[in-house]
Amino acid sequence: RDVCERLDVTLPVVDYMLPGALVGAELAGRRRVALVHTLYGGLLADGAPNPMGMAASVDAVNAVRAEHRLPPVHRLADLLDECDTVLVTCPATLDEREDERAPNGRHVGPVLEEAGPDAGWRPPAGQGPLVVVSMGTTPMGEGPLLARLLAALADEPVRVLVLLGDHLDRGRLRLPPNATESGYVRHAAVLPHAALSVNHAGLGTVQAALAHGVPQVCLPLGRDQPANARAVERVGAGRVLPSDAPPEDARAAARDVLADPAYRAAAQRVAAVIPPPGEPGPAEPAIVSLLGG
Repeated sequence: RDVCERLDVTLPVVDYMLPGALVGAELAGRRRVALVHTLYGGLLADGAPNPMGMAASVDAVNAVRAEHRLPPVHRLADLLDECDTVLVTCPATLDEREDERAPNGRHVGPVLEEAGPDAGWRPPAGQGPLVVVSMGTTPMGEGPLLARLLAALADEPVRVLVLLGDHLDRGRLRLPPNATESGYVRHAAVLPHAALSVNHAGLGTVQAALAHGVPQVCLPLGRDQPANARAVERVGAGRVLPSDAPPEDARAAARDVLADPAYRAAAQRVAAVIPPPGEPGPAEPAIVSLLGG
């Protein structure tokens, strides 16, 4: 609130996982835009586990609101319902059913990195399609899952590339002859070479794979990842397995997705509605239209 008043802010754009900032902008009497960097429909429904709940609780928000004589909210999503616009960084086709979307929501597509310093990256030598295995860049206890996935793919006629977050020690995994490991490489450099992405269903990885028309096998580890995985399955672009799936199940799912062209075709249909990295998207004009309103 103080920043809005001191700088005479016209339109604050607030990360939706900062409910205190949304309340502060409301106290300052400003029109406001919320930036939702996960799926929107469904995740914000009453009683559903959602990323907003990782940042605050209804009781905590209402304690602040009561202190400042604001009416209480019944769910955290009420803070978004009161915003002029909610910018959702995914394509509408990936989100939940239309009847679960708020009327002020606007899907503006994903935020994608360009290849940048990884431009010109080349896949490991060898024969067979490239399967990229990545479980994200933050610790989620994924070491045993990576080991099971390597065992599942060890005898398959593919090249396996395992991308490891900085929190994992290189050299700890037992790599079969058809696998190599690497530290982080940007999606835009790796995925143009990939036939399959095996991942944890983090939204960044899911959307990057879809943007490159790459089908997926998703093994969600937590957070909002189960909903992201279901979205991949719902649009027909991949399969979902539990994170404790045995190697034989992971092997069967990978074989299925690689062999059936319908999965890649579905991924390519989503790719067709995602602007390439670096190109203008609809978020800026949505904000500018509010400034002129």
